[in-house]
Amino acid sequence: MPNEPKQTVARVLTLSLGATTAMWVFSYIALLFSGKTGGEILFVLGALCLPIAARHGKNLKEGAWIGFVSALLNLLLVGSIVGGKAPSDMLTTGVVWVIGLFVASMVLGIIGASLHSRLKDCTCSVDWHFGFLCVATSLVFLMLVTGGLVTGMEAGLAVPDWPNSYGHNMLLYPLTEMVSPENEGVFFEHAHRLTGMLIGLTSLFMVVCVWNWNKARIVRMLALAIFIGVCLQGVLGGLRVTGFLTLTQDREVLAPNIWFGIVHGVVGQLIFAGFVVLSAMMSRAWKKPEKTACKSDVKWAAMLCAAMILQLLLGAAYRHMLGDEALAPKATHILYTHIAVAFLVLLFAIVTGIRCMGNGNALLKKLGISLHAVVLVQLLLGGGALVVILINKGETAPLYEVIVTTLHQANGALLLGTSFATFVWFRRMMSKI
Repeated sequence: MPNEPKQTVARVLTLSLGATTAMWVFSYIALLFSGKTGGEILFVLGALCLPIAARHGKNLKEGAWIGFVSALLNLLLVGSIVGGKAPSDMLTTGVVWVIGLFVASMVLGIIGASLHSRLKDCTCSVDWHFGFLCVATSLVFLMLVTGGLVTGMEAGLAVPDWPNSYGHNMLLYPLTEMVSPENEGVFFEHAHRLTGMLIGLTSLFMVVCVWNWNKARIVRMLALAIFIGVCLQGVLGGLRVTGFLTLTQDREVLAPNIWFGIVHGVVGQLIFAGFVVLSAMMSRAWKKPEKTACKSDVKWAAMLCAAMILQLLLGAAYRHMLGDEALAPKATHILYTHIAVAFLVLLFAIVTGIRCMGNGNALLKKLGISLHAVVLVQLLLGGGALVVILINKGETAPLYEVIVTTLHQANGALLLGTSFATFVWFRRMMSKI
């Protein structure tokens, strides 16, 4: 394997980020069942993610590094555990938790790596550069899901201030207050903020690694643009809550801005699409493409992407306007336009998918099948979302409505990512970008 040292770093980053992402998912779900047996089981399963991932480390040293990087990422959660105490107590307890976190994580990593010999060794055949980008993309997708839950449950303003949380440093907001039944919606909003910080740290790792792994100017510029976009996304999320840059938590002074919320939602999905494209550019197939696409293929894929961006704007506008008393009556027109554009997206997706499957390239055939499958699911979820919205006459969205609309938004992100992936692969297979 060429560039083995770089592959080693990529392998450690991929496995540690993958394990940490899985741990956060288990913890997120477990906290929803806080105090129940099911929640405790989920926490245990989350801890097991680290040795399972470390089994793919080639030696004990790699296992230790996988645990170390995972612990580094999990430092974002330690403050929530020790927060709310006196400064001296937080310092003492925090030191204990940090040392314990690194020791336990590295031990679990070493244990997992010690079991590597029992696996069929496929590490040499894996492109870990591409793998790291895929895991990072999956993390961004999960962020979109939690963001959809925040919007669906109208919890976006549950925490009134930013970058603080109820006056606490965001990283020190107590976990006990976060999951308290009295603080309805705070868990979803604050967990979304913490996940955003994890993505920010991941995107920083990503841009450094991509610049080190790939010399192509367009790839490096895209990685840098994504990182800047992630930083901008964090600011937009804060301005959605406060309306302007301030540390106050007085709701009478703050001016939550729905338009920042709409832009925040759109930028988040475009960042996901950017990660999808960057993942494609970091794959082995990108280096030696088959010249099997033509200009008309690119045009159809481009029209699909344009329609998806328009649909994304309309969907974000509708969901946010629906939660505003003054704008809610006008949201109906947005909804009708959203439905009309959906048929346009369906047409472009079907034609683009057919052109992919008619191509002799195996990768494009898979993209075509995926495009048809995802757009079909999106059509069904869109119809379901419309039904649950129409039958709900109450002010508060029931759980089934939140689930259906969130699934519709999440699958829409998959459709957006697949559309952009199809477009760039058509371009790549027609001529070099």
